[in-house]
Amino acid sequence: MTGSPRADGVIRIAALDLDGTLIDADGQPYEGVVTGLRALRRRGVVPLIISGRTARSFRGLAHLDDLFAEVDDEVLLSEGNVRLARGADLLSYPRTCSPAVLRRLVDDDPGIDLVAEWSGSLHATTARAAAQFAMGYRLPRRHIPVTGPATAEGPWFTAVTVFRSRTPVPDLVAGLDCEIAAVGPFGADVVRPRGTGKAAALVRHLRRRFGEPDLGRTLAIGDGAADAAMLSACAVSAAPRHADAAAADAADVHLQDDLASFLHDFRPERW
Repeated sequence: MTGSPRADGVIRIAALDLDGTLIDADGQPYEGVVTGLRALRRRGVVPLIISGRTARSFRGLAHLDDLFAEVDDEVLLSEGNVRLARGADLLSYPRTCSPAVLRRLVDDDPGIDLVAEWSGSLHATTARAAAQFAMGYRLPRRHIPVTGPATAEGPWFTAVTVFRSRTPVPDLVAGLDCEIAAVGPFGADVVRPRGTGKAAALVRHLRRRFGEPDLGRTLAIGDGAADAAMLSACAVSAAPRHADAAAADAADVHLQDDLASFLHDFRPERW
């Protein structure tokens, strides 16, 4: 075990990545996952989603109602920096980034291709950036207005995805209170608030939502490098068989069978 199990030794929460873990590249649930989540719930484990998706892209997944019926109403998005209460369709923002970062990116690199997210909406500096973002996240292009240089006037934001810049993004934001992560499939850099991470976000969320003091009764499942810290921090963790090497190394179990079998067989009191 890599985390610190609670004294009762019973898992109560399952923190689940979404893309590549519960759903495939076409946005469809992996076979058996929905019934596997239902099996967890019957055993007293609350599944919850923590994803890197934006609120706008998550709201575009209405076809996953059967899956979402099996998880907690509150979903963590943008690596935990955004919280969506699905029933009320209300967003809150536990962590945001200063407008100074956005101004620096847009003003110091004219023509930069980026999409910024604030208040649950998306804003692109160029049509090319909007098209790339829409294609990458399977969003209707109309959901991403092109606001051009005026994007620099945006408020506190949750994420900026940079597809092309003349100056390297780390140089553009040097000295500002933010951090950068590469998004491999898109060849993009994502700028987020400093301290962004699923593990820390999960600790805060579980304390507020369930009164859990730590991750000692939490199972984590994820397939990406961004999931690795969460996998290491939780009491027990699993990475799907196709997981990124960082996730596989961080997890207690690197699955060789499908995730559905693991969920069906998991016993919260005997892990």
